[in-house]
Amino acid sequence: MFEEMRAYLGLETTRGWCPQTVRRAAPSLFGLYGLVALWYEHLSAGGVTPGRVHWAHKQTTTFSDAISAVRRWLWQHWVFASLDQDHAFAKLPEPLQEVLLYALAPAA
Repeated sequence: MFEEMRAYLGLETTRGWCPQTVRRAAPSLFGLYGLVALWYEHLSAGGVTPGRVHWAHKQTTTFSDAISAVRRWLWQHWVFASLDQDHAFAKLPEPLQEVLLYALAPAA
């Protein structure tokens, strides 16, 4: 399974030296990948069409697009809402909202 994850998903070798680190990190990363993929599919089915991460000769949706869309949704509908800042965010002009989400959402 780990060999396939490395080949297909580009999973890198963990930097931990302890066997428990390796046993925790790889399944956690695979689980997070699965959650992001499912969440992105759910957002896409709900009609959310977030911006794509653009780079040269890109033809399809990538994991960068998916994680950026999920993070954008989390910032807009969870972080701002849980901090009671959703009304303040909604009052901002839409171009400024887009700039803020564009800066906050991409994967690091």
